[in-house]
Amino acid sequence: MLSVVVLGFAMEHLEGFSDIAWASHDSSTASDLSNREYGLIIEKVVLQADAVLVNLDNHLTSTDIVIIHHAYIHKKPILGVGFTQLEPVIEEFVSKRVADLDMAVIHMRTNYLVISSGTNTSSAPSI
Repeated sequence: MLSVVVLGFAMEHLEGFSDIAWASHDSSTASDLSNREYGLIIEKVVLQADAVLVNLDNHLTSTDIVIIHHAYIHKKPILGVGFTQLEPVIEEFVSKRVADLDMAVIHMRTNYLVISSGTNTSSAPSI
């Protein structure tokens, strides 16, 4: 099973893909955490994930960029959906772009399941 951190998509759009464990970012759940604690949790979730899926047509928050950066420095694939132009540094983080969510899921099932073998088998938590 693939474990994917997802940014910028509503969970309702992802429920039809039950073979993927989605970890969604919701900063409202972190209200009792210090910035350092929250950062450590983000890093742990990214390390456990097989990939990061980003809706590039949504505005990226500073936390989204931190998550993408953690994925980038830990050599995790970052799959972008949409073709909105980004800042050059952020543009460099994205491994591949596709047009829509269905194409992203097909791409992950085809190419990322290989890297997922032997890794975590449980659902990823919400971050």
